[in-house]
Amino acid sequence: MTTVRIIDDWLNGVEKDLVDNYDRLGLRASGQWASSLEPFNNQLPEGFSIGILGEDYTEWIENGRLPNRDQSDESLKAWVGWAGSTFIDDWLHDKGLEDTLNPYAVSWKIALRGWQVPNIHNAGGLVSDVVTRERINDLNKSLGGFYINEIKTEIIKGLNGNK
Repeated sequence: MTTVRIIDDWLNGVEKDLVDNYDRLGLRASGQWASSLEPFNNQLPEGFSIGILGEDYTEWIENGRLPNRDQSDESLKAWVGWAGSTFIDDWLHDKGLEDTLNPYAVSWKIALRGWQVPNIHNAGGLVSDVVTRERINDLNKSLGGFYINEIKTEIIKGLNGNK
């Protein structure tokens, strides 16, 4: 086992659990969020940079969304026109709601009020229920155990005169 392997295994487990949680919470629409997840593990001179890249809107799924900052009629109309004809329309279609909800009305409500999580469509915790302090501590323990064993091995080799 190597440091890179320990981190990669941990990241792959987190990615799998994120997708499982996405499905458990009923958040899957197009599936784009799940397919966009991309673990990375970069070794740097001072250590490692690790994480999982995903869609920009992950923050909104996790934390909700504030109303549009610019509440002018012109700005709201432009945003509602764009959102209602693109991702809101897609979302309604993916969820099978296109016959019951108007994408422009949904967009208008989002622009004016935003949305809070949890709500009737999202119980919350998409990321925070998976990437917990305990889970991060487990990675640290695994890495710590690995390095302790490496150091023990080097000490024993040194004591035995092996290099």
